[in-house]
Formats: sequence, structure tokens, C-alpha cells
Amino acid sequence: MLKQWTLAAGATAMLSLMLPGTALAAGESSTLAPEVGARAAILVNARNGAILYEKNAFRQMDPASLTKMMTALLVIEHGHLNQVVTISKRADYTSGSSLHISQGQQYTRLDLLKGLLLRSGNDASVALAESEAGSVERFVAEMNVKAQQLGAFNTSFENTHGLTRPGHYSSAYDLSLIARTALRLPLFQEIVKSPEQDILELTRHKKRTIHTTNALLFGFPGADGVKTGTTSAAGKCLVASATRDNRQLIAVVLYSPDRWQDAGSLLNWGFSQWSSVKALSSGDAMVKRPVAGGNPETAALAPHHSVWVDIPLNGGYATSVDVPARLRPPLSPTQRAGFITITPPAQPPIRVGLYPTQRVRKKLPPVRFWDWLLHRHPR
Repeated sequence: MLKQWTLAAGATAMLSLMLPGTALAAGESSTLAPEVGARAAILVNARNGAILYEKNAFRQMDPASLTKMMTALLVIEHGHLNQVVTISKRADYTSGSSLHISQGQQYTRLDLLKGLLLRSGNDASVALAESEAGSVERFVAEMNVKAQQLGAFNTSFENTHGLTRPGHYSSAYDLSLIARTALRLPLFQEIVKSPEQDILELTRHKKRTIHTTNALLFGFPGADGVKTGTTSAAGKCLVASATRDNRQLIAVVLYSPDRWQDAGSLLNWGFSQWSSVKALSSGDAMVKRPVAGGNPETAALAPHHSVWVDIPLNGGYATSVDVPARLRPPLSPTQRAGFITITPPAQPPIRVGLYPTQRVRKKLPPVRFWDWLLHRHPR
């Protein structure tokens, strides 16, 4: 449906609206955010990364076993998950939380991945790294490259499992980036939402059932992930996700006195006090402009992709359009003619290109009778 706005003539027209109601001040909500005891925390929308709450979210902190989300992400992206891995001495002797695998045993990468994410096996992380990259050190280098690619600039890894080590750190925001990326992988989703999984040791064909360390999967409405982490330096940590009404939120809490309470409170607050609305629909005309000397003489402009934004209850978002008052032909649906900017409360603006919905050609000048006659009957 075309949204027509009458604007004053000028080289560039600007408009600002508040939709769908009266805007709240930046960061304001109809209900205050819950008290969070964690030293750092963040709540984001998994779809678009919108930040609904943050507390020291960009502070560098010890991530503990939340590190393993990146380990799993790389393993899944590399593929070959049915490949058999023989457990090395280094993997066997890795300290900390364990899948209880022994040197010489054999597992598929897939089963080690299950043990990495559900049981938080440090030994499994080493076995996977050696299998994927030939050494733990090379795999860690790949983890750091991936972190930079994702924009996790407050993250540096020194190992695959998260045991405390100088130079090994991340932030609540960066961990939410990694979680969002990993949750786009169907296999990652399937494993982290599972209360339990079976794995098979291949040399003796011994099957066992392993259980998740994520207590939210047992009773929290909509819970579907993601990862726990605990060390003396990091305290109790958790990346928790839940989906309700086709809307997934991710909470990250670091060094929390009660990670289940902190994460659960943030998720419940996000679902009850925020909503996702479709601010732009792909192909829907947002504005019309006259086209000087064009055929047709006007052009409707629309975005090429849809945009969803998160707003507090009874809140709104600002919309501004930046398009010249008159356009010049020729125009093509692939040629950007202007921009529309959506600004949700307390979030960065989202700038989207606007494109003609149809081709506009230059209007041909009228042909005079004598010119036409001369063309038909040249001398």
C-alpha cells in the first residue's frame, strides 16, 4: 500500500514520523527492566540483533565454556561430521569439564560435537580442533579470524574450551553475535535445544546417553538453547535462548550469582514488554516522485527487502525519507533513487535504499508534421 506524503519542493525532501504510536524516549519502556545480578548482560533479538537490554555488554570478560559456541560453529561450517576421530593423548588429558573420552577411542565428529555442546566437554573440544585443523593452535587461530569476521572485536581466544588463560576474553555483546550466527545453523539449533543425545564409541560399539547442562531446557517456556559456562574466574555464565510466537530472543549473562534467574527474567521481560513489528515490506511503495521528462511522469519507490524492528509496548519508531523532490530519467528498478531510515528507540538507525518499482524511460519529444513528412518523402 502506497504511503503518500506531501512535501515542500526542494532538492531533497525529508520526513520524520513516529509509528505505530507515541514514541518513548531512548531506552524508556512501559515497564522497567528486571534487576540483573550478573556483572555483564545483554538481551537481543535473534533475527536482527536489536539490543533490548544491556549492562556492561562491551566489557572484556572471561567467557568460560561459552567459548565452545565458536568451536562448534567452525566445526559445523567445515562439515564432514561423519568423519571418525581417534582421541589423542592431549585430548584425553585435558582438564576441566569432560565428556570422559580416552586416548585411542574413536567417535564421529558429530558425536564429539554433541559432547562439546551438551556436556561441555573440554576434551571433546581438543579432539575436534585436532581433527579439523591438525592442531589446537591452528584451530584457535581460525576462531580468532572468525570472531573478527563477525564483528566480535572485544574477543580473543587462546584455547578451544574456555579454561582461564591470559589473553582469553570476550564480551556479552560479542557472545550474542556468535550465538546468533551459530543459531542460524540447523544442526547447532538441534543439538543445543536437546535435553539429551546418544553418542557411540566406535572401537567397542558402546552407546551412552549424555544430558545437557542447561537447566532452562527443563521447564522454561520456549527455551531452545544455548550454552553454559563456569570457572572460578568467570563465575556462572549462560547464553540462553527462547522462542515464543515465532520470535527468538537471546540472553547472555556473565559472572552471575544466579544465571537461571537472570537469564529467565530478561527473556520473560523481553517477550512481555517488547514486540517485533514489520517497519518495511519488500516491494511496498513508500513514496512517489515526479520524473521530469519521464515516461511515465511519476515513479513509486520501494525497498528491496523487509525490515523488522523491536519497540517497547506503547512505543514507536522514527521514519525519515531522503529522496530528491524530482527525479530524472532513465530510472531502473536496480537503480537506487533515495533512502528511508528507520530509527527504533535506543537502537542504531537502519538505512535502506529505495528503488523505482518500474522502469522509467525518457519521454520522446513530439514529432512536428513537416519533420514527419520530410522523413517519409526525402528529396
